[in-house]
Amino acid sequence: MSDNVADGIANWPISLSKASSTIDLKRKRLNSTASLAISREPSVSFHVGSELRQTPQSSFLSYVWGTGLDSDCASCGKHFPPDGEPPIRTIAAGNSNSQASVIDITQEPLSPWNLRILNRHLSCIKANKVTYVPISHAWHPMVATAQDLRLESIDASRLVYQIPLRTLLALTSKFPSTEIWHDYLSVPQWRPEVQGRLLLSIPEIYNHAAKTVIHLDDVGATHLLGQVKDSPYDKFIIDFAAIIRSRWFDRMWVALEYIQSNDVIILTEDYKICDAYAREICHQLDTAHSKWIKKRSNSTVTEDIWKQNTTLKRMTSWIDMEAWKNEHDMHRTLGWAIGILGHRKCQYTRDYFLALGKMLDFRPEQDPLVLIENRFEYFFSLATFALQEGDYSPLLFIPSLGEDTDPRAPWLRGHTTGTWKLWDMGRCHRKATSQPIIRDSMIQPQLQTVGVIESFEYYDFGGDAESVMDYVVSKVVRASGRDAQALCEAVDRIFPRNEEKAVNMEWKDAKQEDFPALVSRYDLDKIQGLLEKYGPLLDMTPEQEITQQRYEIAKKLIRALKLSKEGKHARESRLELAAGEADWFLREYGTPMEGISQIRCKICGRWSVFRLVMWGEPTPAVAQVYRIPGLLYDENVPDGIGIVVERDRIIGKMIYGTPACRCCQSEFVKLGSANL
Repeated sequence: MSDNVADGIANWPISLSKASSTIDLKRKRLNSTASLAISREPSVSFHVGSELRQTPQSSFLSYVWGTGLDSDCASCGKHFPPDGEPPIRTIAAGNSNSQASVIDITQEPLSPWNLRILNRHLSCIKANKVTYVPISHAWHPMVATAQDLRLESIDASRLVYQIPLRTLLALTSKFPSTEIWHDYLSVPQWRPEVQGRLLLSIPEIYNHAAKTVIHLDDVGATHLLGQVKDSPYDKFIIDFAAIIRSRWFDRMWVALEYIQSNDVIILTEDYKICDAYAREICHQLDTAHSKWIKKRSNSTVTEDIWKQNTTLKRMTSWIDMEAWKNEHDMHRTLGWAIGILGHRKCQYTRDYFLALGKMLDFRPEQDPLVLIENRFEYFFSLATFALQEGDYSPLLFIPSLGEDTDPRAPWLRGHTTGTWKLWDMGRCHRKATSQPIIRDSMIQPQLQTVGVIESFEYYDFGGDAESVMDYVVSKVVRASGRDAQALCEAVDRIFPRNEEKAVNMEWKDAKQEDFPALVSRYDLDKIQGLLEKYGPLLDMTPEQEITQQRYEIAKKLIRALKLSKEGKHARESRLELAAGEADWFLREYGTPMEGISQIRCKICGRWSVFRLVMWGEPTPAVAQVYRIPGLLYDENVPDGIGIVVERDRIIGKMIYGTPACRCCQSEFVKLGSANL
């Protein structure tokens, strides 16, 4: 109530006929004025244990993010020592007899009762089988700013109070007697010693609960409550984009929370609880997306999603989170973890590296909160831990733009930012058979030699199909002669079938015996005849008539090699897929990375053509290519993964490099020290 209103009350006219009434009215006026003076500073009430506590609204954040909600353990009655378990603070509804909170930062009467705050040891929660629901949500920028700058803010206070309360109301309407863990109120944000220990406890907090709620506070229920698999195309695009565009998919910590959770349910911006679990919605979206790709092509669907101001990487991240949680036959690699977390935002890079460590169950001898103070040392320790676990992904990272090589570990990339661009190959379906990676404190794996690079050219696979085919055939004929078998093998390495990539071989309940043979069947006689006509043209001056003749033969080879046919999992042809992948590298990394290389086997001397991804320019007759036997990721074909090494430095990788000859010689490849 304003001061002007109070003054108006004081000046009301008074009847003179009744003195006693005048005295009573004066007394009431004085009492009213005193009450108004007190009520100008609203307070917020909480039941903490058996106590009713109040804090002025003006110091709300200092109270809830400081020591205001502290208590002994509600289960065992013991303290929370600084070096012991941090308090797991849950929030529950007060009983019907509790006094209502007096607070105007909520702007509306949200709750008829005070919130109950219960602090417990996690060990007590487990021992007493206490149930609670952790809430995974994206912080509001206003709250994040107040937290970071230690600023009291009425608007931030309103969100910190309202959001957990509305969430609790929504859950208790469906699940009575619910307790929630919501870091707006459950974490004393301005006490770094407690906050840091709770940060490291996040995996256990979410993993212990039977259910977790993810709050998509910018997605309406209309986008989530329908049957997306039956939606017409335009509605599918709108609903699909609206869901993955949610700012929840922007944040890094929520991904770790999701992965550590058991059953996950979704709360919408209008505080509606979805009946389907998050994994079911994810699967429905993925299935519908695959259906429309087959009907309309990958490029069309992707472009239509881009028009909705979002990107498919967010959906891929959701699928990967589900796979990390539930597909126990997949190997948890550092690369995959970076692929999930790397495109998400977090306030501090330190937290990003800590989250990666938690995903891999990395437990260094030194306190992680101390080790992380030196980011390079932490990431080095994490990467060498991964290598010791048989994870080759740290050796396959694409260097970050502008990141300098550290002479202590020239093989280590990503130690400054850890961006998702380090990793482009997805999940690990099969570990390498060559183990260990670290020998005698050196990174020294035993790998199959592919050969020495004799030439390499960046190539974008763009332009008319016949010009692309002419380019590839010319490289193969100059390397291997007019050999139909060599051409077929090279074409399979350069233009692999999409269905032969591991992501399509094993994903979505496929069985190994359902896959087509990896060696394609071609009409070798027909192809040989075309090569006999093509070969002599290579030695002629490339005039217009000669070029046209080569293009005509290239067209016939495209048909003979079935390169223009649509793939099983997409409408694009193998030629179009190669062009799309090369364009993706150029778009995402700002520089060409894919190209064609002529490689000479060191054992038999045979020259063969391979497709490579290069971030360093190879020196002919110096740079060598090695295959990593047995290793298989989503975006590769079996027996196709390798590295390009020049003078102990990794300068590129091979992703579709199936063997070109029968030679199978291994050697130890020294790549640097595993110690600082």
